[in-house]
Amino acid sequence: MAGCGGGGGGESGDVIAAVNGAAHDAGGISADGLALPRGIHASFSADPRSTRTLTWFTDTGSDPGSMVEYGPVTPDMDVEAVQGAPFPARTDGTVDPVHGVDALTHRVTASGLDPALPVRYRVGAPGAWSSVRVLPAAPAAPDRFRFCHFGDSGVTAPAGWVRDGVMTVQPDFVIIAGDLSYADGDQPVWDEWFQQMQPLMATVPVMASPGNHENKDANGRGYLSRTTHFEPPGARGWYSFDYGRMHFVASTGGAFAADLRLPAEILWLEQDLARAALRRAAGEIDFIVFFNHFTIWTDQEGRSPNDPLLVVLLEQILLRYGVDLVVVGHDHIYQRSHKMAYGRPAENGYVQITQGAGGKSMRGFDPISEWSASAERRYSFCEYDVEPERVMLRTWAVDDTANERAGGLELIDELSIGLRNLVFRNRAAASPRGSAELLPDIEAIRRNTLARNRRDCPADGHTHR
Repeated sequence: MAGCGGGGGGESGDVIAAVNGAAHDAGGISADGLALPRGIHASFSADPRSTRTLTWFTDTGSDPGSMVEYGPVTPDMDVEAVQGAPFPARTDGTVDPVHGVDALTHRVTASGLDPALPVRYRVGAPGAWSSVRVLPAAPAAPDRFRFCHFGDSGVTAPAGWVRDGVMTVQPDFVIIAGDLSYADGDQPVWDEWFQQMQPLMATVPVMASPGNHENKDANGRGYLSRTTHFEPPGARGWYSFDYGRMHFVASTGGAFAADLRLPAEILWLEQDLARAALRRAAGEIDFIVFFNHFTIWTDQEGRSPNDPLLVVLLEQILLRYGVDLVVVGHDHIYQRSHKMAYGRPAENGYVQITQGAGGKSMRGFDPISEWSASAERRYSFCEYDVEPERVMLRTWAVDDTANERAGGLELIDELSIGLRNLVFRNRAAASPRGSAELLPDIEAIRRNTLARNRRDCPADGHTHR
């Protein structure tokens, strides 16, 4: 489970681990009387090979400075040099109020990075700098990289187990499939969650999608005021990006339907997937990955067999353009499907990976459906090794069968997914449809989505705090 090259190896890897292990930022006031950074996290909002975006918070109403200083980590650098050598670059960013608390969100993008080298950085301003940390280099080959995925985190002990497990795998980036903090309107819970996740999120870029618990936080204002991703025109929480030869599409799944932008998101999704399918047929990319919070089909107790909204609204779009992987959370279980379509195994369908076992709680199963290939009640995360024309999925449990902390990682599922054949890729390169065909019953769909987002969650059978 060594990193794909981004994390560094040998002495360089040891230096990076020592620098990141020594870093600690919890806010407060500096000796110069300025607010210090906390909740630092990295993401992509531009080219993933040559940029990294840093976001953090300060507990003040007056901007102490929104800067990132950064530079490459070269093989000759020791811990002292990484932490103390002058930085060759500095960039200013933006600042905005944090929803619900007297604090500021700072956002800065470090650009012009050498993809072959890790990047060391600190954020803040003169007199109020953060610790120095290191982010991984971009993968040496665009068709070889690693990412991880989990959802439904919360401020819990098992969420920390998952965080630590992901860090041992050394991914190039992480996807969190919704329900991040479970603040549900209690804004200080966001602060707790970002501090808990900072050791991971400040050292590996993280891309997220919102869930129903982000909806319960002022229809997403808590989430959107604290995170930074790509921003297509008119978008509110949805986006897409390429990483290597894989195209990723992030959807809200209707989490913010009250903002009346669901029709715009569905039309954008249709256009984006149509372009991706055409590019795959032309050989520009190999795989298409869709991620959002909500499961389409599920065997979680009390939620089976499906989310009718997503079956009607999304599934037919995903199948039309031949999406390879559907990466979700929402249900507090781990479950992987066979290739499937409309609740049945189907060779030309997608593989859905439900990874809602990221820490909040654990739930049980209704009878297992025929489309299901694996179902586990374990706190866990998914690791995806992307190779030329192939993806290797491994799911690692961080607990034992009683859902208590384990001494290491246990492999509980694996699957190899190959490139679609040329006939399939060409057939999936279909023309995008317009609103008349896609959205004939959009008002009914919006009402049902709002009702789903307000629905109480099932009782948790096992939880830690």
